[in-house]
Amino acid sequence: MSKSTINAPQGATGGGESQRYPLDAFRFCPRCGHDQLGREQERAIRCGVCGFLFFFNTAAASAAFIFHQDQLILCVRARDPGRDKLDLPGGFQEYDETIEQGLQREIREELNIETGDFSYLCSAPNDYLYAGVLYKVTDVFFTCTARTISTIRPADDVAGYILANPLEVNPEEFAFQSTRQAFQHLLSAHGVRSATSVDGIA
Repeated sequence: MSKSTINAPQGATGGGESQRYPLDAFRFCPRCGHDQLGREQERAIRCGVCGFLFFFNTAAASAAFIFHQDQLILCVRARDPGRDKLDLPGGFQEYDETIEQGLQREIREELNIETGDFSYLCSAPNDYLYAGVLYKVTDVFFTCTARTISTIRPADDVAGYILANPLEVNPEEFAFQSTRQAFQHLLSAHGVRSATSVDGIA
């Protein structure tokens, strides 16, 4: 069965990379090896020979707006997608983690600081283009605080960090649309709007 590539929606990142949904990255059935894979609903493939069915479910990721005193700790991405753009500490959930556990792990891995006073902010859909495959992700955003940053050390996929007044941050400098939306939500929650508005959560 022939397969066609789906055009990626607006908001996908990754520059000039070829953009494919996970469904389009598979030609042969992983169970029987035949090339009779077909679409099942919007996010699944089914083998026409052995009946193998696999769902490509939305991935879960978490991120945090970390406040140190009255400033935000923002990361600079070390890798694509969005290399050299601003990002929040966070990342994808590992197996059997809660959202909160995964976020605290990511913060320690990426910045080597301890945080507390976590509060849920919002969630937003995101398109994450990696190695030519477009992953559908639901990003969950929190706010939290870091009392001290004396141990801060960028690592993993973080090239560096900045301390920024939230009112002076241009949301267009964030790597992902979901983060821009969450940032506007953050400002709205505090009764403030930035100079550059982004359509999304309000």
